[in-house]
Amino acid sequence: MIDTQPEIKKLWQIVATDNTSIIELRALWPAGIKPARAPVTRHFSAKDYESVEACRSAFEVEALRLNSLGYNIYIVMNPISDSFQGQSVGDADISCRRLLLIDIDRVDKKLAPATDDEIEAARQVADAIQEFMGNRGCSDPIRVMSGNGHHLYYKLTDMPNDDESKRSIQQLLVNLAERFNTDAVKVDTVVFNASRITKVPGTIARKGSESEGRPYRMAVLHEE
Repeated sequence: MIDTQPEIKKLWQIVATDNTSIIELRALWPAGIKPARAPVTRHFSAKDYESVEACRSAFEVEALRLNSLGYNIYIVMNPISDSFQGQSVGDADISCRRLLLIDIDRVDKKLAPATDDEIEAARQVADAIQEFMGNRGCSDPIRVMSGNGHHLYYKLTDMPNDDESKRSIQQLLVNLAERFNTDAVKVDTVVFNASRITKVPGTIARKGSESEGRPYRMAVLHEE
C-alpha cells in the first residue's frame, strides 16, 4: 500500500506555489454513493502562514481528512489571482495558465471504478500522446494515474487567461481526441477551462461502489 503522506506532497511538483499563492481545495462527494453530501470548498492563502511550506501542509492535512470521510479531492490547477475573495474560483479569477491537462479516461462512464484493463488502455494512449507531443518539441509531461485513468500535465509559461488561449487548448484536445481515442478510452475534450480542478495525488478516487475487479485506487504520480 502506498503511503499517502509522501504521495500527496508530490502534488507540488504539478501545481506551482509561492508565498503569494491562494490554493483552492474542492471536495466532491462521489457519484452513486448514498446519502449524498454537499461539496466542501476550502481556501489556503500563503500570506496567512509563516511559509508556503506551512500553507501546503495545511492543505495536505485537510485534503487527507476529507478524503478519509469519503470525498474525492481536487485542486484548482492554475494560479489564482491575489485579488480573489469569492466562495469558489471561476475562470475570471485565474491570473494565467501554467498547466495543460490531458485527461485520458474510459469511454464507459458507469458508476463504478475502472478495471485494470481500462487503466492499462488509458496508460497506452497516454504513452502514445506523450510520444506525439514530444516529436513536436514538447518536454515530457508530469504523469498521474488518476484512479480511473491517466493524466498528462504539460507546464506552460504563464499563458494568458484569455479567449485565444482557451480556444487553442480546446482545439488541441479535440485534435488529440480525433487522433488517439479508442473504443475503450478517450481524451476528455472539456477540460480546457482556466479554473479547471484536478485530482490530488495521494487521495483515493471513488466512484460508485467498489467490487472485485473494480477497486477504488489512490491517484499517484507515474514514475519510470
